[in-house]
Amino acid sequence: SSTGSGCMINHLRSCPSKLKHDNSSGEQQKINNYFNKNSNDNKQIPKSIKRAITTSCAEFVAEDSRAFKLLQGPGFIRLAQQLFDSGQRLSSSIPIDIENLLPAPTTVSNFYCVC
Repeated sequence: SSTGSGCMINHLRSCPSKLKHDNSSGEQQKINNYFNKNSNDNKQIPKSIKRAITTSCAEFVAEDSRAFKLLQGPGFIRLAQQLFDSGQRLSSSIPIDIENLLPAPTTVSNFYCVC
């Protein structure tokens, strides 16, 4: 299609039963449906930080063409927690370039190679 949505339309046609099962009302789910509402820790997090994280999450899934559900996966949760914990341990006076913390694909390949 001229809007670039042809792939999504084809995808929706290929799995209509799943779409109906996940959301019987036909309405698009809101982004806050993906966050835990029962955590008391959320009250201690400033709204400005939560808003910035929500914005970054939305930008991440949009720019990298990922499903928002990726953010709920246990692997992503562990990664996010490790990055957060590492940031807490590093001195706040040292500027941190996140790209220096993330491994290159070859580093991961060499680390897990069972040759």
